[in-house]
Amino acid sequence: MPKRSGDVGNDLVYNEKTLLGIPVMSEPTPVAAKGKKPAAKVEKPFAEAIQEDLIPMTQAAFAKRGVTDLVLEFSGKVLSGKFGSRSFQVVFAEESLEGAKFFTCSTDGIPAGTWESFMIDERKPGPDLISFYIVQRLFAQQWL
Repeated sequence: MPKRSGDVGNDLVYNEKTLLGIPVMSEPTPVAAKGKKPAAKVEKPFAEAIQEDLIPMTQAAFAKRGVTDLVLEFSGKVLSGKFGSRSFQVVFAEESLEGAKFFTCSTDGIPAGTWESFMIDERKPGPDLISFYIVQRLFAQQWL
């Protein structure tokens, strides 16, 4: 029987499996002991995280989708990207990956007319998640 919140002194949790869609209980396994947390990650400074992590990850993600002429530049709080006649920008409102971000894209050198909030629901985005969102946003634009 599965461990319930009211059970006292029960250090076993039963593994639930299904057989033809019917739950079947298997042998119990010991619950992992609550102990030390893994060491906290040391965060890089903002500009270093962009240069060393976000830019290479984004270039690799674009290359995976056949875009070989992507040029990414980071200046101040703005990450600018250009490939073919298309360009985009991610603007960081603060010098932090976790702060507010905005996105814009344009074609043929025409200035962007719309700035969109970007990644507003993410609490602790890392460079990998930001790169994923950039690719996802441009895929939705049907550019990739």
